[in-house]
Amino acid sequence: MVADFAAKNSPDLAAEPGGWVQEFGQQGLLRSLNDFVEQDGKAIGYPDDWQAYSVERNKLGDQYYGVQIHLTCATLVYNVDMLKAAGFNAPPTTWEEFRKVAKATTGGARFGFAPNPSIGYYWSWFLQNGVSYYDAKTNKVNLDSPEAIEAIQFLSDLIHKEKAATKPVVGADYEGPQKLFTANRVAMIITGPWDVKPIRSGNPKLNWAVAPSLKHKAQATFAGGVSLMIPKNAKHPTEAWDLLKRLVALDTELAATKEAGMTMPRKSWAENPEVQADPVIGSFGKCLPYAQDTNAALRLTGKHARIDKLLQSALEEIVFNQMPAAEVMPKFAAEANAILASK
Repeated sequence: MVADFAAKNSPDLAAEPGGWVQEFGQQGLLRSLNDFVEQDGKAIGYPDDWQAYSVERNKLGDQYYGVQIHLTCATLVYNVDMLKAAGFNAPPTTWEEFRKVAKATTGGARFGFAPNPSIGYYWSWFLQNGVSYYDAKTNKVNLDSPEAIEAIQFLSDLIHKEKAATKPVVGADYEGPQKLFTANRVAMIITGPWDVKPIRSGNPKLNWAVAPSLKHKAQATFAGGVSLMIPKNAKHPTEAWDLLKRLVALDTELAATKEAGMTMPRKSWAENPEVQADPVIGSFGKCLPYAQDTNAALRLTGKHARIDKLLQSALEEIVFNQMPAAEVMPKFAAEANAILASK
């Protein structure tokens, strides 16, 4: 995609994996969609029928540069039988309940929880402790706060002190926790709708369910998903917009959900009887309103890639190498804030 933009050979309609719309918009590479939204927005329900944050992540100021095509979030997924065998008839709702269940379901070759090695999954812990990544008013990151330190230390302790979670491996496949869960090896994982089809097809007899996201100071989780955008050099922007409208139509969303188990950005999708009747997809859909775009504000600085790389190293030191969060996170914050302060 970047090469296509550089060569001025971009497609008429492009999909991005989350967070690129604003970056490309800042670089003047995208066509504003305001005229199309003014023309067709009411008819297709945009932006009112979309989750609000899925609209904001595709805007710069008052200009629309992208439209979310599918919207995901991660939440707690659990093995019903393993929890019942340990004496729990319902999933945990708080961190302390989660710790208790994880310890009780650990034994032999099984673990209570399998954390994902991808650092994006750690954001559920930060968000549930009321932590945001970046404060635009101070131009500083917030991850050296007591709440941030507590959040990531909680996960590290669950792995290394409580021995109730598998130890993630640097560079490991992000599908690892799903594979362990599907194999009946772990009681709980945090994942999203992208793992629904692999779990269902990998072990049709597995008795599993999707729970609301955990709560500590807040009930929250991280959001993801894909947006569509029309490059500035598109040769057929009108036709591209027409295709975009068809791809984000409610009936298309429902068909994609039925085929791939994917969740969608429309509020009317979440309210649809077919969606609500599915105990798995419907449960993910209920998490979307409190999901958050974790680095939305930081992306606008143009420095998020460098800071994300620093954060990955810091979190790996804590979660993989047992370094104290109280030592690592302030160092990360100092380095990140120096980048933010630089010109």
